[in-house]
Amino acid sequence: MSLRFFALCLLLGLPIFISHAADKTELVFIASIHGAHKNHPVYDYLTLYDLVGSYHPDYVGVEIRPEDITATTEYLKQYYPLEMIELSQQYKGAVFGFDWLGEQITGMQIPTDYFKNLNIIKLQHALSADEKLKNNKPARLDTLTEQQLQIVKTATPFTLNNGQYGMLTREKDALEEQWLANTDYMQIVDFNKKRDKKIADNIIEFVSENKGKRIVLVMGADHRTFAIENVKQHFGDEVTIMPVAKTVNKP
Repeated sequence: MSLRFFALCLLLGLPIFISHAADKTELVFIASIHGAHKNHPVYDYLTLYDLVGSYHPDYVGVEIRPEDITATTEYLKQYYPLEMIELSQQYKGAVFGFDWLGEQITGMQIPTDYFKNLNIIKLQHALSADEKLKNNKPARLDTLTEQQLQIVKTATPFTLNNGQYGMLTREKDALEEQWLANTDYMQIVDFNKKRDKKIADNIIEFVSENKGKRIVLVMGADHRTFAIENVKQHFGDEVTIMPVAKTVNKP
């Protein structure tokens, strides 16, 4: 809106409508802590929902596969975190899913025994019992995990989204890749990397189709930094990444 038109509206007493996303797409990346929201002293479920609502989003993206976003609550409860299901219901009609859980179930519902039989899950169990490989585990990995847990335990919306947790995650990912290189367990790293890439690709696709909107994206804390990096790389200055505020105002 030009200053001349703005002044004319004031002079004539005409209503003025200003769209919050008229010039540039606005994105908010919000980290969640899944089950840890329950009984959390600060960052509980209601605080997360208030945080999302405080941005008055045009759309909300959640960590649910696109194929499952319209599924029944009973089905969703089998596979997805509570906050993702709740947000998909609160913003029904303005919500989209961006998660990915494996190539073999693309375009179909998740079979009830999928995770039980998934090779990546079996490898994770095997890794936890592999004493020889665990003896070669970098000590720094446990330190990073403990630092992440401390952030989660005392998290506020701001401290979980200020980039510190993401820096720890990126360092941890790099160390795990070095540790598991040239072993069968490298499949775990590859799967996680592919999932992050698919999440970013799904977000980029939706944003490309809905430019000029304010879109809030809610995801597990481990995914946030990678998603931001990929979106920035793809869109550059075409989008604005909005910060997470230090205080949450109820919508």
